[in-house]
Amino acid sequence: MILKYLKQSYPLVENRWKIILPISLFVCLFMIVFQPFGLDDYSGSYKYLTLGGYGLVTLLVLLVDLYLIPVLLPGLLKEEQWMVWKELLFLLWILFTIGLANLFYTSFFFHLSLSLKSIVVVQLFTLSIGVIPITILTIFKQNYLNRRNRLSADKLSAGIGQRHHQQETGSQVLFASDNGKDEIRIAIPDLLVVDSEGNYITVTYLLEGKPQSVLLRNTLSYAEKVVSSHPVLFKCHRSYLVNLDRITKVNGNSQGYRLVIPGVSVEIPVSRSNSTRLKDLLSI
Repeated sequence: MILKYLKQSYPLVENRWKIILPISLFVCLFMIVFQPFGLDDYSGSYKYLTLGGYGLVTLLVLLVDLYLIPVLLPGLLKEEQWMVWKELLFLLWILFTIGLANLFYTSFFFHLSLSLKSIVVVQLFTLSIGVIPITILTIFKQNYLNRRNRLSADKLSAGIGQRHHQQETGSQVLFASDNGKDEIRIAIPDLLVVDSEGNYITVTYLLEGKPQSVLLRNTLSYAEKVVSSHPVLFKCHRSYLVNLDRITKVNGNSQGYRLVIPGVSVEIPVSRSNSTRLKDLLSI
């Protein structure tokens, strides 16, 4: 049961500053108020300013962990593959780097001798402060979002059958590769989904009632421009365009909505920034 839970989907934080600022402020205030590791005996000039520096060190570490690492390792932090255990592991990494950076800060300003023992003591202290709160908050957030999004998805699914479809009989759209060598013309009602990866798009459509796919060298931005005059085709995610009339069910998890389209082998994710718009469109 625990392993199954740890493998459940978990959302990546969109506004990283909501993590960076509170944690940095907490560390700053904690060090000033409690003055652990014998820092209460320190009587040097600018004591509180020096103690507050732990908050600044924490802020810099979080900037590296939450902004620089995703840039250097873009394949590591992908929401489609993010799970509860990855979130907990990443938060433990953040705690580890904060503890290590603050140890070096202590060594520099308070002339603490660095040793394996001091490193272990500081890391254990950092983990003891943070591991229980982050675990509780992660579980609470996952359960809350999972329940909320599932209930909302069920309501959307129930209303899909009554939705007025925007039939565009006779309308077609032409997709072409960026070099113009390959192209395909598809009737709007037959188009299921367009998804992208890198410099390629995969167009999935119905041919005589059977799903077919074609791979073209081009971008989703190009595809979005091609279908811009057809409101039934909606960009629900940075990597997906879907035909709203082909959605038969909406599922929900802690990351948000997933769209079910017969003929498409995967559930199509909906980015949180597009969720409100999707609800409006499916309610028509």
